[in-house]
Order: sequence, then C-alpha cells, then structure tokens
Amino acid sequence: MKSIISILMCWSSTNSCTSSKKKYSIPYSETLEFIERAILPYVDILTLGLREYMEARRFIVRHGLPPSDALHAATTIINNLDAIASEDKHFDKAGIKRIWIE
Repeated sequence: MKSIISILMCWSSTNSCTSSKKKYSIPYSETLEFIERAILPYVDILTLGLREYMEARRFIVRHGLPPSDALHAATTIINNLDAIASEDKHFDKAGIKRIWIE
C-alpha cells in the first residue's frame, strides 16, 4: 500500500509515547498490541547501515542532535521521507519536517 505522505515513526518514539508509565500509565502489553494492530500493517520497516550512520554523524556534528534522533533524521533524509512523527522540536532546527498531534 502506497501512502501519499511518507513518515518515519520510530519504534522507540512509538513505544515511549504510548507506554510511558509516568505520563500515560499504559502497560507494555497494550502498547505492543496497538503497534501490531494499528501501525505495522501500514508501514515498511527500514534498516540502518553505514550510510545511515554517516548521515547521522553529520546531524550530530552540525546540529547537535542526540545519537538516536540523528539516526532518525538520517533515515528520514536517506529514504526521501516527507516528515518524521515526533514531538522533539530539535528536528525543526535540523531542517526535518515534523508532524505531531498536540
């Protein structure tokens, strides 16, 4: 299934947004069920390699992104994705379009 907009949604972001015990009090089992039911049928799983590492390194050095976010940004750029689903505003400073529902 092709989508009109390609968005990078990272496992770590999905997991922390849906299962943060302090913020949302949702058990991990419900988070996993949600991901498997509502997300996985509609997404492609992307791999990380040396190319993603080298691009991530650039985001760390030039924009000061934390390593995990730099990998997310690199994957977005390398795969020609339109945006990243994240509440982290530092992606804006790195020139990555960000989509988030407040």
